[in-house]
Amino acid sequence: MVEIKAFKGLRYNKQKVKDFGLVITPPYDVISEKERDEFAKFSDFNMVNLLLPGEEKDDYKKAADNLREWVENGVLEREKEDSVYIYSQTFSYNNRLFTRTGFISLIKLEELGKGVLPHEKTLNKPFQDRLTLLNETKANLGLVFMLYDDRQKVIDGFIKEKVNGSKPDIEFEDNKKIVNKLWKISDAGFISMIKKEMVQYQCIIADGHHRYKSVLKFREEHPEMEDAKYAMCCFINSFNEGLFVLPIDRFVFNLEGVDVDGVLGKIGKYFEINEAGDVKELIKKVDDTDILIDKASNLKNHVFGMYCFLNKKSYFLKLKNNNVLDEHYPDKTDVYRKLDINILHKIIFNDILGISEEEQAKGTYIEYTKGNKRALEKLDDDKYQFAFFINAPLMREIFLTARANETMPQKSTYFYPKAYSGMVINKMER
Repeated sequence: MVEIKAFKGLRYNKQKVKDFGLVITPPYDVISEKERDEFAKFSDFNMVNLLLPGEEKDDYKKAADNLREWVENGVLEREKEDSVYIYSQTFSYNNRLFTRTGFISLIKLEELGKGVLPHEKTLNKPFQDRLTLLNETKANLGLVFMLYDDRQKVIDGFIKEKVNGSKPDIEFEDNKKIVNKLWKISDAGFISMIKKEMVQYQCIIADGHHRYKSVLKFREEHPEMEDAKYAMCCFINSFNEGLFVLPIDRFVFNLEGVDVDGVLGKIGKYFEINEAGDVKELIKKVDDTDILIDKASNLKNHVFGMYCFLNKKSYFLKLKNNNVLDEHYPDKTDVYRKLDINILHKIIFNDILGISEEEQAKGTYIEYTKGNKRALEKLDDDKYQFAFFINAPLMREIFLTARANETMPQKSTYFYPKAYSGMVINKMER
């Protein structure tokens, strides 16, 4: 159901760039303003000069000018033959070493809901931002991170056999101590095997919903461009042991006239409430709770950590009735009603705190933390009123939600590690 294609990528010239760690970055949407400035100081050719040019019209044009100049000056070179790219990341997680390996290729675009499925909602501002950048640069600068579920690990086997013992074309350790490697593969037989295997899969967008939607719109606006029918993706097997889904915590602010006792009373209708110690103890209790009680029936423990900035107390919340969303959202699927993230957003945010779905999407009342560590530094900020610490969705829940044509709230998943930008670029030319 998915059609992939090899392509002639643009890559950094080893003669011009001696240290790839100074130019290749995480995806644009996990780079803070401070990190953006730091990356820009690493090198004049750092990817942030393309990915995050600014929000004014001239800024996007400057990104396109940078890309053109880098190609003209030989900083970026186009491959001479169609290739796919094997991409591995070796990293430490919970004091264990993992290697996650996948491949980068083009995908033939199709509307969401067929071979490609979304799993969470998108916001209009980042969509417009990526579309504007795409219109100026005519290039896929970052990767759409796709998941496919190859339980037998057939493609993983092809990849392992292909790169075993061979030297990568790119290798560097980034500032997060992740070792990134890339191999260019132009072997027609290998590409054909991958292409044949991928036809059977539906893919889930893990990261890059806005990027994928922007390339769909770009294709619509440029029917004359053959290259606009394709987009660059990184494909990872969901059964790869180096794929992790981390939680994204929520910090609530801007609510008026908050009555803490009243909020706790309303929460107590649905949850058992137990005061916890400090926030670190609270988070540990959430993390240590077994998520699945019965895998066969998908029976779960639904627990949340809540810190109240107004009284400086921590609370461990456990849902009393696993069917609480049945009565509230009878038109939704069973998997949708059992998602922790939906219980939090529907019951606590919408019904109890009065933050509508529209307001949740605007970010007027909720901030989302990103990264592989809980945002404990925010606890000293009087801007916030509540913090909610959650468990990440299970991989099976992500696939089941997408296949049921449901979407989770925005910022529901944080896949780790991220697929980096700048390993290869897809420049559209015809």
